[in-house]
Amino acid sequence: MTPTQREIAERMLKSKTCLLWPRCGCHETLKRWIYNLNDIDRVWAMEVLECAESLIFISLACVSHHCPDRVVKAYARGQLRDKFWDRQKAMGVHVEP
Repeated sequence: MTPTQREIAERMLKSKTCLLWPRCGCHETLKRWIYNLNDIDRVWAMEVLECAESLIFISLACVSHHCPDRVVKAYARGQLRDKFWDRQKAMGVHVEP
């Protein structure tokens, strides 16, 4: 890793907000699943849905804590208050309030 790459990595780790938003993996994950799950005629394997549930939950947790966009951050926090996510929370993923 070059000194410049190291400096960028350190700045990203120390930042209170995501410096990559909306080019980060969380945004891409949420965007991809919003698009995919809108297809009501598509039949999904249970394993795919279970994986999607975990990926969406982790992305919402990250967005709710690190997103610089206040509207999106509030939306993610609201989504995480839904009882739907209790199963994910029970598996040990801690979500900041």
